[in-house]
Amino acid sequence: MGHESDSNSAGNVIRAERISKVFLHEGTEIWPFREVTLNIRRGELLAIMGPSGSGKSTLLHTLGGIEPPTSGGIWIEDHCVSSMSEKERTLLRRRRVGFIFQSFNLIPTLNVLDNVSLPLTLDGISAKESADRAAEALAKTGMSHRLTHLPTQLSGGEQQRVAIARALVIHPAVVLADEPTGNLDSRRGRDITSLLRQLAHDNRQTVVVVTHDFRVASQSDRVIVLLDGHVTYDGKPGSDEELMATMRQESEA
Repeated sequence: MGHESDSNSAGNVIRAERISKVFLHEGTEIWPFREVTLNIRRGELLAIMGPSGSGKSTLLHTLGGIEPPTSGGIWIEDHCVSSMSEKERTLLRRRRVGFIFQSFNLIPTLNVLDNVSLPLTLDGISAKESADRAAEALAKTGMSHRLTHLPTQLSGGEQQRVAIARALVIHPAVVLADEPTGNLDSRRGRDITSLLRQLAHDNRQTVVVVTHDFRVASQSDRVIVLLDGHVTYDGKPGSDEELMATMRQESEA
């Protein structure tokens, strides 16, 4: 599955080396990001911030192998994603990368347990093992009492907890979350942020969150700010007071 990298540090779950992405739109080149180099460590909660349209989601999708970079290299664990075929990337994502979306993306006709076990079932794992692992993941997200409920019977915060359990059920190397609190009110958003932080610190689960919400970023171990296609900040939340004040104003606008 792709080429292995001997230089990938044991502590890094994702390593990106000088990755760039370009799209052609009506004959014009659009660069969401250029020459990004990034190491993401095991058990780290990393927030990616930036103005709307700054390329945050495109960077997240590229880091997760949804699409390859135009140039540069990406490794997930020891697998070189950027040299894989589409089929190989699909298999790696299915088994090593958990995704959480703003809109939850739950299947409305399946109950909570079946929604969470679905990724395992699709990968050929037996119904019993799939259900057992789904119940274990739901226990981690505090949703054991809702196993037979349909998504429409849950609050937004509960649906996102189910979506997080679905991302965890494959025992992923990394969980990638795209605006996971975007459809939630502030209280439920804080609950989801606390849950992601707990997963990173208590379970050593690497979590990368794209967010425009400074309240989410302030709870992370590390913040990356993407502006005009470049990483302009990479450090602890609040280390650069002027930059953090700017991002806070944008998140509250």
